[in-house]
Amino acid sequence: MTTKSDPNKYPNSVTIFIEIHAKDGEEDIARQAFTTTIETSEKPGLLSYEIFEDINDPAAFYSTQEWESVETFHAHMSAAKNGLRDATKMLRDAPRTSILKRIG
Repeated sequence: MTTKSDPNKYPNSVTIFIEIHAKDGEEDIARQAFTTTIETSEKPGLLSYEIFEDINDPAAFYSTQEWESVETFHAHMSAAKNGLRDATKMLRDAPRTSILKRIG
């Protein structure tokens, strides 16, 4: 899903960058879980997202997500906290998440 939001309509929008790395042998499971979770879960305030796989590292996956505000992202993460342990057990480390704001 790729859409461009109107910065005037969502002046407080933020982009979330997520990076995950699967454990050896868990790449297919991580890919499926990552894409399914992003594509199917209810996310009020999510404006757009893209999902990527590193062509040089089959265990590395990335997503960019645009949210109406940092508050809507944090509300989503608070609601999703209970399922994170099971959803990330195939990863080498905890997901790396950066919250970015547009500067230009």
